[in-house]
Amino acid sequence: MMKVLAITLIVFLLSILNLLFMDFLLGFDLSESVLHLLNPFWVISSAEYVMLAGLFLLVIGQQIYTIMKKRANKQDESN
Repeated sequence: MMKVLAITLIVFLLSILNLLFMDFLLGFDLSESVLHLLNPFWVISSAEYVMLAGLFLLVIGQQIYTIMKKRANKQDESN
């Protein structure tokens, strides 16, 4: 259990350091980089919002399609 927790914390810290390093490479200072970590939606462009909405609609649409297909199969079996 402790190994899993330690690995999770290490991966979490490495991902945070990676995000900070990318912000430094883009020219942001430390305070702006920390703000980007706290709320990443502040730095998303409009094209990324469109892609995020499309991904969300794709996932929800897939679930709706699966449910409708199961209901149609159940109705066909009952008739």
